[in-house]
Amino acid sequence: MIAILAAACAPAPVVETGPAPRPGVPQTPEQAQSQEEMLRTAEELRRATAPVSPRQVNFGWQLDEAGARFTGRGVARFEAPRRVRLDLFGPRGETYLAAALVDGEVRAPAALLERFELPSPALLWGAVGIIAPPAEATLLEAATRGDETTLRYRLGADVLEYRDVGGRLQSVRRRGGGGVAESIDLTYNGAGLARAQYRDWAAFRTLNLTIESSNDVEQFSEDTWRPAGT
Repeated sequence: MIAILAAACAPAPVVETGPAPRPGVPQTPEQAQSQEEMLRTAEELRRATAPVSPRQVNFGWQLDEAGARFTGRGVARFEAPRRVRLDLFGPRGETYLAAALVDGEVRAPAALLERFELPSPALLWGAVGIIAPPAEATLLEAATRGDETTLRYRLGADVLEYRDVGGRLQSVRRRGGGGVAESIDLTYNGAGLARAQYRDWAAFRTLNLTIESSNDVEQFSEDTWRPAGT
């Protein structure tokens, strides 16, 4: 019924700008400079979008899936880039979902994992405005035009595409099989992130998150990262 967005960020991916140089043949200064510039641009955006303090985001959610609609409230707690917890509650306060991901380890009751399909890892961080490609992703491109930058990563047979404007993430796309498989689109207001829309295109599933508050916190207790039943 409800798809969760769970993710982990890891050390900066390697860069791929074309065929690897042959052994014993050094790269040209232009190639080396291009790689350095791409890495620097990607790292600057990662840092710009990642909060330096633990953060809690409260939101309302609405899920449209195959003609059915569900609503409720939720909370995301995270310490980027190591760990994140997501809780979704129904209209009467009942718990629909409680799951965490810590250093790449999913912590959720086994029954939950049997019922829900987990989307691509990068999408959770994208939903809270953070650029966090998986460690195994390979940076293909960092293209800047004015204050807009597009980062593209290869991830297996797919491509992750991030679009950032002025240090604010605008969208994430996971492309595969000739089209968009999953997407996140963000909108902002004067206070910051206002809305995130997640779409699973193949499943005809749309999850809208309306941000109610987003605050830095001093710290979370360690038991935050161990949901009940895990």
